[in-house]
Amino acid sequence: MPRWLRITLITAGSLVLLVVVLWLVLALVIRSRKADILAEITRQLSERLNGDLVIRDMEPSLVRSFPQISVTLKDVSLKDSLYDRHHHALLDLKEVYVKVHTFALIRRSVSIREVSIEHGEVYLYTDSLGYSNGYLLKGKDRKKDSTAAKPSPVISAFSFKDVRITLENQQKWKHFQFDVKQLEGRMQENDSGWQARIHPEILIADMQFNTTKGSYAKGKTLSGPMDLKFIAADKKLRIPQQMIRFDQQPVQLAGEFIFSETPPAFHLQINADNIPFKFATTLVTPNITAKLSPIDFAQPLNVAADIRGHMKFRDTPYVRVTWQVRDNRLTGANLALEKVNFDGAFLNEVFPGQGHNDANSRLSVYRFSAEYDSIPVTADTIRILNLQKPLLTGRFRSKFPLVRLTHALDHHLFHFNAGQAEVDLQYAGSWDAKDTLAGSLEGFVQIKDGAFTYVPRNLAVSDCNARLDFTQGHLYLRDIRVQSGASKVEMDGSILNILNLYFSAPEKIVLNWNVRSPMINLNEFQSLFGRRAKDKSHAQTRQNRHMRARFSRQLDTMLELSSVHMKVALDKVRYRKFNASNVKADVQMGQDGVRFNNVGLNAVGGQMQLSGAIIQQPKGDRFNVDADIRQVQVDQLFHAFENFGQDGITAKNLRGVFSAKVKVTGGVKEDISIQPKSINGSVSFNLNKGALLNFEPLVNVGKFVFRKRDMSNITFENIRNTLDIRGNKIYIHPMLIASSVLNIEVEGTYGIPKGTDIKLKVPLRNPKKDELVTDAEELRKRRKSGIVVNLHAVDGDDGKVKFKLGKGD
Repeated sequence: MPRWLRITLITAGSLVLLVVVLWLVLALVIRSRKADILAEITRQLSERLNGDLVIRDMEPSLVRSFPQISVTLKDVSLKDSLYDRHHHALLDLKEVYVKVHTFALIRRSVSIREVSIEHGEVYLYTDSLGYSNGYLLKGKDRKKDSTAAKPSPVISAFSFKDVRITLENQQKWKHFQFDVKQLEGRMQENDSGWQARIHPEILIADMQFNTTKGSYAKGKTLSGPMDLKFIAADKKLRIPQQMIRFDQQPVQLAGEFIFSETPPAFHLQINADNIPFKFATTLVTPNITAKLSPIDFAQPLNVAADIRGHMKFRDTPYVRVTWQVRDNRLTGANLALEKVNFDGAFLNEVFPGQGHNDANSRLSVYRFSAEYDSIPVTADTIRILNLQKPLLTGRFRSKFPLVRLTHALDHHLFHFNAGQAEVDLQYAGSWDAKDTLAGSLEGFVQIKDGAFTYVPRNLAVSDCNARLDFTQGHLYLRDIRVQSGASKVEMDGSILNILNLYFSAPEKIVLNWNVRSPMINLNEFQSLFGRRAKDKSHAQTRQNRHMRARFSRQLDTMLELSSVHMKVALDKVRYRKFNASNVKADVQMGQDGVRFNNVGLNAVGGQMQLSGAIIQQPKGDRFNVDADIRQVQVDQLFHAFENFGQDGITAKNLRGVFSAKVKVTGGVKEDISIQPKSINGSVSFNLNKGALLNFEPLVNVGKFVFRKRDMSNITFENIRNTLDIRGNKIYIHPMLIASSVLNIEVEGTYGIPKGTDIKLKVPLRNPKKDELVTDAEELRKRRKSGIVVNLHAVDGDDGKVKFKLGKGD
């Protein structure tokens, strides 16, 4: 081994041995002077605390700070005079490690340089009457203490591990609780105060500036490092702008606490780039979080917050949060928006001096653009005012092809095929999906060249042009032109108070329509009169109902429950075999069916006035009609109304000019045709210049009695009577039929197809012999003269009417 190396090793070993020996000597000094050192440490710490500090024991820590000397203080506590009442010790620490100045110990003094606290609690308590144990931290007044020693040296380093720090102020409704998992710091005094750098890992268990509002950043772990600076002259604790982390989320923080003010003020500025929206909402109080909980963004946001307030009773700090959203996806309140771009801001003091609260808060959105189900939507400014009872305001604009509405509204409701739409609406109303209060809606919706199908009624519409104007809570429908099949319709209408009734009472909504058309084929609108079609996947849709937009669900409800009042003016109308012209009508459509009032029209060679209804019922739809028929051609009438659901007397059997008062009810099939055997009511008729052609019952009579007379073409001047219809039976009141081939007195029941029981008195005298008689009394006598045959018409075994001689039973 070279000589120089041997000398170096011997020298180094000697130095190490010397250090170890000195260290052992110091350890022995500590043990020998344990009581004195403990007393000196207690004195120095007590000078910073206005109270009696109790330290149960002290042990030297030989390894922890080698080659420095440190001691471990066991069970350190500091209690105020009222501890027995509130049971909150200001300090309750299991272990406190104190690093002392080595050479000071040699000089038989103690100089504390570092303090490490582990496993314990610091509890600063103020009760509802204002008493606080915080006076213990004010330090002793050295001017009044003539025995006080020279100022204690600065504790330049400190650390905490597994320590809970609680600040509770019941008088001012504040509560802060921090679980310090790990905290290391160094402090340096200067002429202006002190500055420190700390490395924290702190769980924010509670941070309530107002216990009625809840905690900020609850459950978040704060980590550093952090720089702090205290300016003694101004009593300001400054936090220079720096990066910290909440649950590993990087956040820029700056702020200050001003203790020279009464009460102390604070100001925090927080900036976070690329922060998830849901995470950002958890940094504020639960009431704010709850208001924002329906909203979420797929991509992180850039957020900045400004928080200012005072450490005083019931103070809620001023909060202003701004953020930027770029090409994002927004979901919430049963709504999903794509390609979202806007700048946003939250403020909890809209009107200065009215407090920092939900009622005085505002959520604002600027330069908004997005797509809803591929429908573009833009808005200059959107605001949600008063978060206690949220009110949304904004002007929304959009232009898009109508086909995009199919999925947006619900393909089970409308299916759009063509056309363009333009929307410009200004809305002010509730943000809460459960709220039924009406809002304000102003603006228009313009539809051009639209084509769609209303699915529940299977009603197809083409060439649709319309303008919907929303004004002062009312909806006005203007310049509407639609075509369905061969029917072309022009309409205008209104729904008054639509916003008041839309959510709260859709069954009270009345759509007032004025309908004009050169021709309407009602065969193409049969679905409007029948039952509303039920979608086969309705049950599945109901299970996913919460995923549908509220507007779509309510629109479906309104169309199902609302009523329609139409004033109709039509040049021509077709319905099955019925054709009419110059039709005027007042029509009401509701949940239970359709009602026709004051219907006037020209048809089947004459005029008709009628009123009636088609009523939807669980066991089958019903209709009722009151009609005044004037001077119509009876064969055309029977043909137009499909022989009124019977085949006893049909259009091919009748000729003549018919007038009648009709009052009947009956059943209606799904295709709006009449249910056979369902008609009940009465018909008071007058038939002039009539003819009965090839009416089988009378033809059979001719074969049986009047073989030389032409019973296939019976003419008569006038027949009057009232027929009572009861299902499959027509009750004939006593009636004289004076015809060209015979005179018949008829009375009884005609059954369809069975139940016929008609009595006939047939004078055998030929009416042609009395054609020149003009005296009515003489004519009556001649008709009854001669032989009179009594016939009884009944059902035969083959289902056809049979005639028997005699009056019957």
